[in-house]
Amino acid sequence: MHKEIRAGIDLGTTNSVIACGTGSGRPQVIANAEGGRTTPSVVQVRPDGTLVVGDTAKREAPLEVQNTARFFKRDMGTDARYEYWGATYTPVDLSAAVLRKLKQDAELALSVEISEAVVTVPAYFRNAQRLATQEACSKAGLTLLQTINEPTAAALAFGSRSRTDSEVVLVYDLGGGTFDVTLVRVAPDAVEVIGTDGNHQLGGKDWDDRLMLHVNATFRDRHGVDPLDEGCNYETLLMQVEEAKKALSAMERSAVILSFGGISDGIEVSRSDFELLTRDLLAQTEILVRRVLEEARMDVRSVARTLLVGAATRMPMCRSLLRDLMGKEPDTSLNPDECVAIGAAIQARACVARGPKVSIAAAPASAKCPSGLLEVRDVMSHSLGMIAISQDGGRYINDILLPRNRPIPCVATREYGVTTRVGGRIAVYVTQGEEEDPASCTFVGKYVVLCSSRDNANKSFVDISYSYDRSGVVGVSAVLRSTGEVLVVEKEALPEDMTWVTRPPVAGQSLRQRHVCIAIDLSGSMRGKPLADAQKAVRSFLHNIDLARTSVSLISFADKTRIDARPGRSLERLETAVGAWGIGQVGIGNETDPFGEARNLLSSEDGDRLLVVLTDGVWDNQTKAIEKAKQCSSCSTEIIAIGFGAADSEFLRSIATSDESALYTDAQGLSGVFEEIAQVLLREPPSGGIGQLLARRKGA
Repeated sequence: MHKEIRAGIDLGTTNSVIACGTGSGRPQVIANAEGGRTTPSVVQVRPDGTLVVGDTAKREAPLEVQNTARFFKRDMGTDARYEYWGATYTPVDLSAAVLRKLKQDAELALSVEISEAVVTVPAYFRNAQRLATQEACSKAGLTLLQTINEPTAAALAFGSRSRTDSEVVLVYDLGGGTFDVTLVRVAPDAVEVIGTDGNHQLGGKDWDDRLMLHVNATFRDRHGVDPLDEGCNYETLLMQVEEAKKALSAMERSAVILSFGGISDGIEVSRSDFELLTRDLLAQTEILVRRVLEEARMDVRSVARTLLVGAATRMPMCRSLLRDLMGKEPDTSLNPDECVAIGAAIQARACVARGPKVSIAAAPASAKCPSGLLEVRDVMSHSLGMIAISQDGGRYINDILLPRNRPIPCVATREYGVTTRVGGRIAVYVTQGEEEDPASCTFVGKYVVLCSSRDNANKSFVDISYSYDRSGVVGVSAVLRSTGEVLVVEKEALPEDMTWVTRPPVAGQSLRQRHVCIAIDLSGSMRGKPLADAQKAVRSFLHNIDLARTSVSLISFADKTRIDARPGRSLERLETAVGAWGIGQVGIGNETDPFGEARNLLSSEDGDRLLVVLTDGVWDNQTKAIEKAKQCSSCSTEIIAIGFGAADSEFLRSIATSDESALYTDAQGLSGVFEEIAQVLLREPPSGGIGQLLARRKGA
C-alpha cells in the first residue's frame, strides 16, 4: 500500500471534489466522510470556533444563517472579511477549511497521507486570486504542486483516454460561481490550450438568485408580504430553488413551496419561464464563446466537439445554446462534477514524474512529461503590462509586455536606462488587462528594484523581466546589464488610491509625498452639532487635497485613543471612517491625547508629515500632552492645533509646532480652516512650515 499519494482538487464555489490515483490507472474521485462524491463549499462556524464544513453546514444553513459562509470563492484575492462569534475569517481561511476537509476525508478513506496536490482555479482568475489559492493550500497543510486552470484540467481528463488522432475541442465550463470558455487542441501526447476567456463572477448561483427573486416576488404580489424580509428565509428559499432548478433540467415544470407569515403557497415555474428569466445570463456566455473563437481566428467548423463542464451545464438551455452555435450536439461523456478534479489528479502525477521544479528561464514551455503522460501547454487569459508614460508625455498608458493567450510559463524583458546610485530604487507598477487605459486594468502590485551597485557610466542599464510561471502566477526580476548582477526586487503595497493614473504626468517633476494624520476629540462635549460640523470639515478637507500624493490617517481620542483609518489614499474608505465617528466610542472624558499613536503612524512614512489635532475642550493631563507633542514634533512632524468651543488658546499654542500653527475658530468656521490647510498642501510648504504659510495667506 502506498504510504503517501498526491491529489487533484477542484476547489469550487458551490461544491468541491478530490481525486487520487495510487497506481498507473485513471485517478478516482474519493467520497467524503458522509458518502458524497462532492462536498459543498459551505462553512459553519460554531460558538467555540469549530468549523463545520460540507453537507452538515449546508443542511443546517437555514437555522444558522448568521454563522454560515457560502460563495466565498468569489471573494478570493480581495480584502473581504467575515465576522462570526466575534472572530474574523478571510476567504482564504474558509477555503482552507474546505481543503482541509477534503484532505482529511480522503486520508481516512484511503488510509494514506496526502501532503501534495494540484488545485484547480478558474482560467479567468487573476494573480491575487491565484496567490490566495496558494495561501489556502498552505493553511490546509497541503504542498501545492501547481494550480491548473479548470477547463484545462477537464480537457486533460478527456484527453487522457487512449487516442491516435488530434482534435480541437471547446470546453464550456459553467460552475456554481464562475464561467470559463477554452479552446484546446487535444493530441495523443499533449493538451495544448489555444485561447481562453471567462467571467469569474458568473455562475450557476446567478441562475439560482434570479429564480429565487422571481419566486419571492410572486409570493409577495399574491399575499402582500415579503419572505426575504427575514434573513433566515434566504437560505431556506435558496435550497428550495436549487432543487427546483435541478428538477427543471428533467421536467418542463416544477414548484417551490413557500411558507411565511402563516401563509403557504406553491409557486409553479416552467422551464420556459426560467429560460426567459435568465436569457441575459446565458447570452453573456455566448458572447465569450464567440470572442474566444474570434481571437483564435477559428471557425466553428474547426472545432470537433464541445465539452460540458460544471454542474450548471446540466441546464438544457446550455446544451441548446451550444447546439445552435456550434452546429453539433455537445459531448456529455464527461461527468461535469468530477472531470476537473480527475484532470488535476492526472496533472499531479505528471508534476511528480517531472521531478523538481525547473526555473522559467531554464526551460519555459518546452519541458516534457515522461513517456505515457500528457504534456499540458496552457495559456493565461490576462495580458501582463506596466504603467508607462505615452510617447507624447501627455498621459499614462498600460504598456503590455506579455499578451494574453501566450503559452505559459513565459517571460518578457524590458530595458531601463536610468541614472541611479547605490541604494537607488526603480518603481514598476504591474498591470493585468487588455485596455490601454491603466485605470481599466487590474493593478497587480508595485515592485521596487533596489540598485545595490552601478555602472561606471553616468547611466545604468537595468533589465527588468516579467514572467508567468506554470501556475499563472506573476514574477518580476531584474539584472544589472553591465555586470549580470541579480538585483533585489521587493513588492510593496499599492497606494490605496490609484487615480493618479487618470491625470497627466508631471513633466520632469517628482512629486513630494505628504502624510497627514487627523486626530479628533470625541469627548462628551462634542455630542450633536459640534461633531456634525467637525465631520463636515474633515470631509471638505478630503475633497480638496490631492490624494495621489497625500496619504491620510484618522485618530479619535477621549479617555482612550483609537486608530480609525491607517495611512491611505482611498477617499471612500476615509469618508466611511469619518461617518462612523460617534460619541462614547472612546469614552466621554479627556484622559488621553493622540500624540503617541500619531507618532507611531507617521514615523514609518517618508515625505512631509503633518498632524492636525481638532479639539473643543480642556484636556485633563495637559503637561503630559505637551511633552508628548514635543516628542512628536521632534520626529519631523508639524502639528497644527485647531480649537473651538471651550478649547484653551494657550494650550493650543503649547502643543502646536508654532504659534502660527495654533488656530482658534468657531464650529461654523471649521470647514474654512480645513479648506485653507488643503490649499496649502497643494503647494510645497516653505521652510517655515505650513503654519507660517497659513498666516501669510490670512494676512494677505
